[in-house]
Amino acid sequence: MEYYILPYIFLLFFGSFFFKSNSNLKSYFFYLLCCCIPAILIVVLRGDVGTDKGYYKSIIDQTINGDFDSVPYESGFKYLTLFLSQITRDVDVIIAIIGLLTSLFVILSFSKTKYSYLIFIFILFPYFFYDMTMNGLRYGLSFAIAALASQKLKDNKNVLFYIISFIAISIQYSSFLVIVLIYFNQFKFEKKHLFLIVIALILSFKLLDIDYFDNKVDAYSTLIRPTEISGLSPLFLFIVILLIHNSIAKFKSKYIYLLLVLQIISFFLSMKSYSGLRFQNLIIFTLLIFIVNFTEVPKVIPTKKIFALFFIGIICITLKLRNFMNEDVLVETPFLPYEFYWEK
Repeated sequence: MEYYILPYIFLLFFGSFFFKSNSNLKSYFFYLLCCCIPAILIVVLRGDVGTDKGYYKSIIDQTINGDFDSVPYESGFKYLTLFLSQITRDVDVIIAIIGLLTSLFVILSFSKTKYSYLIFIFILFPYFFYDMTMNGLRYGLSFAIAALASQKLKDNKNVLFYIISFIAISIQYSSFLVIVLIYFNQFKFEKKHLFLIVIALILSFKLLDIDYFDNKVDAYSTLIRPTEISGLSPLFLFIVILLIHNSIAKFKSKYIYLLLVLQIISFFLSMKSYSGLRFQNLIIFTLLIFIVNFTEVPKVIPTKKIFALFFIGIICITLKLRNFMNEDVLVETPFLPYEFYWEK
């Protein structure tokens, strides 16, 4: 457990120090990267750790050993692993490189402003970082790239937005929903936009890869149904983040209420399927993108508001560590106990 807690304490301490001593930077990327070095080392030096690592090892091995077409993953992720196999045939090293890439992209995406720097330290890192880099490799890399795409949209670099969005979706299709919500956020909310979002979601199932979504439904149906209160934690977290942020800054559009509706719908879905929990986390990540890119943040953030964000961080790391401790005992590569690659 200490291998996950100590890097977070390091990030909190030195991240806060850099924040106070350098308050007018054009970018906080270098400082945030330095503060995340211990956590990144935990990611790249791990042994058989991370719930889905065993599954990814078998799939990546299948990809690089000639059975490319039969691998049930998105083309972007398959081509990435195939490219990395030209550098090394060691599957563990390939997985470590993907974790490193995700780390760099997500840090880059949340280090442009002082406020995004704080959001990363207090919310994104404790709730998402280990899961994105050590468990859900595809969604982690895809969401990190989608967050980078949102920056380009904010800066009116539309061509780059489309290119980066395409890359994100090719890594994992679920980021399509993130991209759609980000894109329509640029417009004044009207009923026709809600209609267009629904149409876009339907088309995503038709045009991207219907077999992929069918496989996803089958995969979720084989999982044990979660308890009826499993979705309460992410729902509670979403509402707390929304309320505290709204006391600091104001959203530029009403699309945030659409996120709230989607979060509530996902909560009810989580009572019957694990897919609901996945969607709840997707909506939380999208909320963080909205917060750092599409809100009007004051130049000076009151200290009590920063402590409120710190409080959210404690909730986030507690929820994540609880998930680690409650993992299924039959998981081949659990988060606990942590081991380094030389200890395998």
